[in-house]
Order: sequence, then C-alpha cells, then structure tokens
Amino acid sequence: MRKKVNFFDLLKEQSSYVVKSMTLLQEYCTTGKEELAEIIIQLEDEADAVRRNLIVKLNQTYITPIDREDLFHLSLLLDEIVDYIKTSVDEIHLFKITPNEDLITISSTLLEMTTHLHDAISNMEKDEEASKKSAYLVKNLENEMETLTKSAYARIFESDDFKMIFKYNEIYRHLNHTADVADNAMDFLLDIFVKM
Repeated sequence: MRKKVNFFDLLKEQSSYVVKSMTLLQEYCTTGKEELAEIIIQLEDEADAVRRNLIVKLNQTYITPIDREDLFHLSLLLDEIVDYIKTSVDEIHLFKITPNEDLITISSTLLEMTTHLHDAISNMEKDEEASKKSAYLVKNLENEMETLTKSAYARIFESDDFKMIFKYNEIYRHLNHTADVADNAMDFLLDIFVKM
C-alpha cells in the first residue's frame, strides 16, 4: 500500500520556508550581515525542492483533500513569495544599499505578515477558524504595508540623488509585490474554505 500523502503538511513545510526567508531578510536589513544573503539564496533552492515534491505527489495521487488545482495554485503563490524575498536580497546586495529606517520597518511588517500566513496554512487541516483568523491578519497587514510603502516612496522622492531613488524604488517595488502575493494567497485560502 502506498503511504497516504498529507498535502496540508507539504503546504505547511513550504510556508515554513516563507517565514525562514523573511526572517533572514529582516535580519539582513537590520544588521547588513552579508552571509545572510547567501543563506536566503540556499533557502530558496530548498523551498523549490519542497514545491517540486508537492507537485510530484500531486501527480501521483488520485484523490486529494482539496481540489488539485487549488493545491497547485496555493503552492505556486507560496513559491512566488520566496522568489520575491530572494530578488529583494539580490537587489539590496547588488545596489550596495544600506537599509534605511523605512526598509527596516517594511521588512519587519512583512515578517509579521508571513508569520501569520504560516499560521493560516498550518491550521488549514484541523482548525478552520484559526486559519481564517490568521488569513485576515495577513490581509490587514497588507493594508498597513501599502501605507508604509507610500510613505517610503514619498521620502525617497524628496532626494536629488537619482541613483539612490532608482535603487530604493526597485527594492520597495519588490517588497510591495511580496505583500501583494501574500494577500492573494490568503484570499485564495479563504476561497478554498468556501468550497470545502
């Protein structure tokens, strides 16, 4: 008998990489330790391996606990978040940016978002209400992120240093996309509960 696959556990494992990566990005923004960037790149590879495993299991499994397309798409959104985190780290490193207070605040807020996202994914199988509660916390923080990002943009555009404006603009854009994808993932999770 083939061992039954728990897709909720696989999603939970994948979302744990979202939190690990975001924790390191926030620490990178706070401390500037270059070795953290390399660890984040390694984590992205590991997260990709978890997603590949989920897809293989999905293709091998006839009956899934929720729609297979929904499993695939939720996993894809988690993968996108990790990709955006890696891209943000790459650009901070490439542009030789010393993170300012706005960047530190934004990364801290994203860490809080991804922690709640992980909680939402972790509780999907056994505690729908707890999962929904965490999902709504992510969505509330996405609204906060929008305000933080607008304020950060306003401050960088006060500068006459156009190179600096370009650099920060790119990083803020990717971090804002990170928040958007996390928000989309939680919308999708809530839609899954409607179908269950």
